[in-house]
Amino acid sequence: MKITERVLLAKLFLAFTGKHNYYRKRNERKGRRRLNDGLRELVDRLGSGGALTPQEYTELLRFRDGEVSALLLEHVEALRKSGFGNELYPMGTIDISSYCKNNCYYCGLRRENRFAQRYRLEISEIMKCCENGWSKGIRSVLLQGGEDLLYTPDKIADIISEIRRQWSDIAIFLSLGEKSMAVYEKWKRAGADGYILCCESSKDSAYRKLHPAKMSLLRRKQCLWELKELGYILGSGFLIGTPYQKVSEMAEEFLFLRQLAPELVLTGTFLPADGTPFEGERMGLADLTDYMISLLRLTFPNLYLPVAQSLAAIDKDGNVNGVRAGADVILTDLTPADKRQEYHCFRKRLLRGKIGIEDFGSQLDKLEEAGYAAAGIDRKIARR
Repeated sequence: MKITERVLLAKLFLAFTGKHNYYRKRNERKGRRRLNDGLRELVDRLGSGGALTPQEYTELLRFRDGEVSALLLEHVEALRKSGFGNELYPMGTIDISSYCKNNCYYCGLRRENRFAQRYRLEISEIMKCCENGWSKGIRSVLLQGGEDLLYTPDKIADIISEIRRQWSDIAIFLSLGEKSMAVYEKWKRAGADGYILCCESSKDSAYRKLHPAKMSLLRRKQCLWELKELGYILGSGFLIGTPYQKVSEMAEEFLFLRQLAPELVLTGTFLPADGTPFEGERMGLADLTDYMISLLRLTFPNLYLPVAQSLAAIDKDGNVNGVRAGADVILTDLTPADKRQEYHCFRKRLLRGKIGIEDFGSQLDKLEEAGYAAAGIDRKIARR
């Protein structure tokens, strides 16, 4: 074949493939426009109070992009102006113990983590934490920790009673794991207002990938229903970005939450913790967590939605972005600074934000600069 013929064939080939690629790309753009139109219809329906199926939530999660995220934020802002408003509710967290009898695969407090530094706060230290929070205008506290067997039900009841005695108008929340209904009732009588018990995933197959076989999702759900029956302000929640997590599993959380009807939902971002089987995994995405907060706000307009400390810790603007997405509860850590890192067990290089009480004022200033007035300061979290 002569050189001129080869050149001619090459030009014909390039012309053909170029035209083919043009039509292929044009069809892809049309497909994206049709897809975005479908997503836009789902977001608009959600923003107007309509219900979505798990399959439709899956579509919104699988094909999320900047355009859809922006539309979600528009609906959240409209709801903010007409509904839940700009009020932000601060909640102070107190990590009372880093000991835990459980061996969850993702948690830095797991029993077999030889690298975890262990501590227990004395009652006097807990009271000091409450005092520090009260002086800053915080009227809701959350006592959280591993399932520490040395913190007996009676000891916890004494702590609750002492907090209630010193600050009668404070809202006391607990997050101390799975207990019997009798224990929950004892703590309620002592003065506890709310309880947060997260499932990490409401789907059994996903739950079993995060917990050892001796732990049961059925038992955890039973605890949630018992807490609800006892009249607690009920909180639950799940993690975003855990290993093996599927988009369809995240979508099914909405169905479970609709059945449970909690008053508070905590959406945490997975962070790998040293000394755990998942220490080498990637951390969850902050923007996906914000996206889920927006979906939750539009689906359940009256929920309390905190900005999880894991989200605030990995993103220096985590509180602002979380509130913009629809959150209305700001968590600040009242735990003594020297104990804080021992409790979380996250890698220090992952932590970019400031979540301690010493930074509370600057966090509120940033929120006000972003247009979110801290109107709820000095107000406690109560049943809506």
